This record gives sequence, structure tokens and C-alpha cells, in this order.
Amino acid sequence: MRSSERLALAIILGLAVLVFGTAGATAYTWQRSGHLRLAVHEAGPNGTDLTLSLPGVLVNAAIALCPLPAFHELDEHAQTILPVLRDVSERLATIPDAVLVDVRDEDATVRIEKLRGELLIRVVSPDERVEISVPLESVRRLAKKLEARATA
Repeated sequence: MRSSERLALAIILGLAVLVFGTAGATAYTWQRSGHLRLAVHEAGPNGTDLTLSLPGVLVNAAIALCPLPAFHELDEHAQTILPVLRDVSERLATIPDAVLVDVRDEDATVRIEKLRGELLIRVVSPDERVEISVPLESVRRLAKKLEARATA
């Protein structure tokens, strides 16, 4: 094999490793970041169904890139709960899957649970059913960004 052929082969192999490595890293990140899912179902003949699903990568990018409001405009209560929100979001990642809130009355049910790295919120009433699933990593990132902005 001539040196020019070896060079061409090395370049082709290098590009293949680069492309497949980038694709693998992207797929891993995409899978690991979860999905934000919102599903709303209104009962009745004129009821509507809405389902929105966004990859967690896009949610995390939005959290990183979107500007936050000025925190001097927030009341003192809102500023004091930001450290608590960060602590809760970090601890949620360490606890096992569990139901956190389960409230039922004659008309509605509200259930909040941690399930497979996501915070799952379900509200069921005779008129509608709402389900929101948020990756805990996105909740943690948002809490850290809010607290960092408040202390800046």
C-alpha cells in the first residue's frame, strides 16, 4: 500500500470515527435528558385533546438561553424559597421512585410522583385530565439558574 493510499484510508477512518462518535454522544445525551410531556384531555362532545412532547435537550437549552426576570421585582417570599427549591430538586434525584402527593376528593384527583427520573403530575376531574411529565434534570437546572440569578 502506497503512502498516499494509507493517508486517504487514515483520513476516511478518522472522519468515520468522528461522525459515529458524535452521533453516539448525541443519541446518549438525547436519551439521558428525557422528555417534557404535556397531555390535556377535555371531556364532552366539544372536548379537545392536546399532547405536546419536547426532548429534554431542548428544554435544558431553553433554560440555559432564556433570560430571567429581574429578581429585585420579586417579593421577599419568592426570594426565600429559591434555595429550598434548589435543595428539593437535588434531593428528588437521589430518592427512589415514590408518590409524593396523592389527594382525592369527590370531584378530582391530584397525584405527584417521582418516576424513572421524571416528576409526573396528574390531575383528573370530571371535566378534564391533565398529565405533565418533567425531567428532574430540567427541574434541577431551572432551580439552580433561578437561585444563581437571585444571588447575583
